[in-house]
Amino acid sequence: MENEAALKSQADSVSKPGWGWTRWMVTVGPGIVYGLSVLGAGDIVSNSAAGASYQYSLIWSLWMALIFRYVWVNVSAKYVLVTGESLLEGYGRVGLWVPLLVLLAFLPARHLTNQYLMLMMGSSSHSLFPLPTQWSSQIWACFFTLVGFAMTFWGGYSAIERFCKVLVGIMGGSLLVAALLSEPDPAAIVKGTLIPTVPESEGLYSALLIVMALIGTEAGSTANLYYSYFIREKGWKGVSYLKRQRFDLASGVLALFIMGALLQIAAAGTIHPLGIQVQDSEDLGHIFSQTQGTIGLVVFSLGFWGAAFSTFVGFNLGGALVFTDICRNFVPGLKDSPITKQEGYTLRKDPIYRTMIAFWSFTPLYVVFTGARMVWLVLMFNALQVMLIPILAIPLLKITNDRSLMGDYRNGWLTNSIMGILILIALWFTYQNAVNLWTNLDRLI
Repeated sequence: MENEAALKSQADSVSKPGWGWTRWMVTVGPGIVYGLSVLGAGDIVSNSAAGASYQYSLIWSLWMALIFRYVWVNVSAKYVLVTGESLLEGYGRVGLWVPLLVLLAFLPARHLTNQYLMLMMGSSSHSLFPLPTQWSSQIWACFFTLVGFAMTFWGGYSAIERFCKVLVGIMGGSLLVAALLSEPDPAAIVKGTLIPTVPESEGLYSALLIVMALIGTEAGSTANLYYSYFIREKGWKGVSYLKRQRFDLASGVLALFIMGALLQIAAAGTIHPLGIQVQDSEDLGHIFSQTQGTIGLVVFSLGFWGAAFSTFVGFNLGGALVFTDICRNFVPGLKDSPITKQEGYTLRKDPIYRTMIAFWSFTPLYVVFTGARMVWLVLMFNALQVMLIPILAIPLLKITNDRSLMGDYRNGWLTNSIMGILILIALWFTYQNAVNLWTNLDRLI
């Protein structure tokens, strides 16, 4: 008992967050990796559309959406730290069908995600450093696919964390430059951040539609599963790390808010005066380069590449950890393997992990030579992942409200209310995506 108390005291002492930059860099990690992993094309387009259509008046919706994301991911992490089980082991308590459904969904979802991420990496790199060949985008896509594979296969979580801590500074700095070049209105920014309003609809997108899109892209994602695996890779175990974990996740979510807000501010000052409606991420590159010259092109292309590459390595890492965990706990013939009993075993050393990293890194690579439309891939991916949100959120509510598992750490009424609202929003998005896919089926095939 004394040893347990001493261990808790020691962990608490190292997990107290500080305010200095060096202290912050040491304290955080998984939250930054998670934040950059989920920053994708949907976030860029949604935030740019918000600023282009309604200037600064929808910044508030960004922090509201991120509250949903924080609550979901924090509840997942709390379960892992309190029970000592992995998140998918907890889902398995609800029924074997939950982890098996995740297993089946991850195979096509990660493949589809990596297809459009490869296209993004290739096109953004070509914009920055065009090679003297018509295959410039394809060469860059293949190059960064190999780099990403090496980082996840050999480097693992620690290498990706170091990379993301550098990248978050570069991306934040580049977006700050873009926002400052747009000659922002500080008073309007403060008002749009602190006072929730839904302005009258203008142009292609209604304000309510953009708010819902921001909540959908920011709050709901199957990548919400990954954070609990990142903290295990970091070595955080036990309730003594709860304080550090909450600070870490808050740092990652704050980084997402800052980058999303800077995107809205940049689009408000750059795109809104032109009266142009943002329909695709490729439009943004042309607009920023035409209005802000070389600086605009570099800022946007760098931000776009950073979002694509960090999502590529983060999704592959998190997806392979989740996939391996499910196989070793629930799949007949793979669970209870002698491999898991070996000294020093971790999920990252498992042959299944390494196989999935290679599979998800290289099998989608053909897409860069097909001329596929990125919009189609994003639409398909978003439709798939949103449909899984209610299926994952409802069992999560069940296990984190179980007193026998969580004790005094079970959810409070506020957490349950926020999760319930998110489930209703996800159900609405599931319906909308199903309608959109059916309506556009003839154009997608």
